[in-house]
Amino acid sequence: MADIVTLAASVNDIPSMSETDAMLEELRRLPRTVETANLIDGLLDFRSLLAISTDPAREA
Repeated sequence: MADIVTLAASVNDIPSMSETDAMLEELRRLPRTVETANLIDGLLDFRSLLAISTDPAREA
């Protein structure tokens, strides 16, 4: 869990896609508790919104 906390603490602003993916990778290594599953779900939702907001096709 320390790795995910270190990753999250190192983000100064909105995390990038690669930072979000790194957090998800660390969470996937943890035991599947309700808390871990909720964190993964929340990050996946955030990742989807991040992908939409950074999609250059949406700006056309």
